[in-house]
Amino acid sequence: LLMGWLGVTQVAAHQVALNLASLSFMVPMGIGSAAAVMVGHAVGREDPDGVRRASVAALFVAAGFMSVAALLFIVLPAQLAGLYTNSAEVIALAALLLPIAGLFQVFDGLQVVSMGLLRGLADTRMPMLVSVVGFWCIGIPVSLWLGFARDLGAPGLWWGFVAALGMVAIILLARLKYLERREVIRVIIDEHSHEESVAK
Repeated sequence: LLMGWLGVTQVAAHQVALNLASLSFMVPMGIGSAAAVMVGHAVGREDPDGVRRASVAALFVAAGFMSVAALLFIVLPAQLAGLYTNSAEVIALAALLLPIAGLFQVFDGLQVVSMGLLRGLADTRMPMLVSVVGFWCIGIPVSLWLGFARDLGAPGLWWGFVAALGMVAIILLARLKYLERREVIRVIIDEHSHEESVAK
């Protein structure tokens, strides 16, 4: 919506970058879903070490994949944009956006996997609040400021996205690290066991 205020070329270039980012995002999104199940199973069998192993594996694989995707976005931006359009103007602008999208990718992968891991630990309220604050209270104002007040245009809007995702990813990772502490995860497991015994 914000990009539409900048013009047709900007919207087209934005759509190219967003489509490529969305394509690679499918992988960490799947990893996050699988990680939620793995962590949930580890909690169910009262295995704190299993929770930590699942977290490390999921984050490592997601970060590795998204880093490779980011590298492609940085090294081959014009070639990737050329897969979508023949317009030299759109390709040139998309080539400016894709390296930014590369950094966006890494944060996006980390935040979606962290979200899945926290979901496996039955921690859903905090991630929701962090996402709302990050995207609505940080992302949109920063995007508006950079894109319009600072007159950076489409790249400015994307840098706003990066700022929001970076903040969300860092906070979710910190939350995950806190919950994985031995004494905290023990409480989570005990609460889960109590809920199961009550249900029976």
